[in-house]
Amino acid sequence: MTGDSAHPVADETPAAVGDEGNEKAGSDATRRGLLKAAAGATVAGAASTAGCLAVTTPADVAARNEVSGNVAHVVGPGWLADHREDVVVLDARDPDRFRRSRVYGARRAPVDALSAQDRTDGGLVPDVDAIATVLGDLGVAPDDDVVVYGASVGSRVTRVAFALAALGHAGDISVLNGGFGAWNGRVGTGSRDRVSSVDYEPDPAESAWVTREWIADRVGSFNEGGPGLVDVRVPEAYLGAPGSDALDPDHDRHGHLPGAINVHWVGNVAGRRMTDPARLVRLYEAEADLDRNAPVVVYGDENVDPTSTWLTLRAIGFEDVRLYDGGFGEWANAAGDRGRYPVETATSVVIETDGSVGGEDRGGDFSCTG
Repeated sequence: MTGDSAHPVADETPAAVGDEGNEKAGSDATRRGLLKAAAGATVAGAASTAGCLAVTTPADVAARNEVSGNVAHVVGPGWLADHREDVVVLDARDPDRFRRSRVYGARRAPVDALSAQDRTDGGLVPDVDAIATVLGDLGVAPDDDVVVYGASVGSRVTRVAFALAALGHAGDISVLNGGFGAWNGRVGTGSRDRVSSVDYEPDPAESAWVTREWIADRVGSFNEGGPGLVDVRVPEAYLGAPGSDALDPDHDRHGHLPGAINVHWVGNVAGRRMTDPARLVRLYEAEADLDRNAPVVVYGDENVDPTSTWLTLRAIGFEDVRLYDGGFGEWANAAGDRGRYPVETATSVVIETDGSVGGEDRGGDFSCTG
């Protein structure tokens, strides 16, 4: 049973955001002159506060999260309001939040099920059949245009987007900038709406991911004229820093894949919204020196967090971005000839990021100064 009510302020207010939205693009050009163009593709970073003495209205919050310019796969709440009847909306939050309040008509996407993996001779890959079954049960057809949202634009949301892409989804795939806290339209409550299941026939897009063996065949070539390789974990994990709490005790080895550079995925997010696109272009092209016209592979410990970087790079125009679905956990614990799966600590390139992920309930953030 669903209800229709005003957006609740107490439970789904926007978290404080970082300073990313206030950064100026500056005059520094990237090596291909793309920074200037990206500077025009901004996510609105400041809501109007005219007449506001004590509070920011829901309309202000929605305006702060609108998207303009040449940014792919990310839409604002105004766009969703205008197209709500034409898209399938998937909610990547936990069941309690979904039942409490959601975009009206949204269907809850179980992130764990949509992260399912299949073990092959080449290594772990997305389990496209299992993922297709989940989406079919949600009534998602292969040609539906889909918008995914969560509490922010964090990795749970982007994992759902990647799951769709891995199936070769024919419809458009987008995420909602600002998450549910930015939505000021019609909402629903209670248990999920009844939807008719469909038979989702996947057309796997195997170019969206790589395997352990694909990487092993290319060790020594990454970021040296070959594909780019980005480790999205915290720097301490990438460096294999002895004694660090960031090291997974279940891993046999620590460090990173040879040739990988480190760009922590949290740099993609400013509170609940996407980091300013001009800043992202500087981060990945000027600072990380990635080539938007060459393949780029991203990986983390597992297969959820790196999807944030996967989607971010696609959003700012990188043409060929792939996920190593097995992640460092598979690589570090590989059996057999470990000389084929070396781990590196001596050579390291860490690109500093300063993002922050919102999404938890935080009292006092819904204000003119928040």
